[in-house]
Amino acid sequence: CRQLQNGVQALFGPSDALLGPHVQSICEALDVPHMESRLDLELNSKEFSVNLYPSQKLLNAAFKDVIRFLNWTKVAIVYEE
Repeated sequence: CRQLQNGVQALFGPSDALLGPHVQSICEALDVPHMESRLDLELNSKEFSVNLYPSQKLLNAAFKDVIRFLNWTKVAIVYEE
């Protein structure tokens, strides 16, 4: 909120799944652009937010393309959370 009082033109982040929607809501209420880079499975469009994280559909297609290109027959994708 202090950043907004100082005349910030846009906010970037946070990547936290709980804090992100809260910041996004504040940005919508105050008409401040909000850019984020986090996995967001919510399909609703947000008026003042732009998420730079690729959609799950695009990530799946990229994994599939790499596996086909490298002609892998076995693969494991390890991720956190």
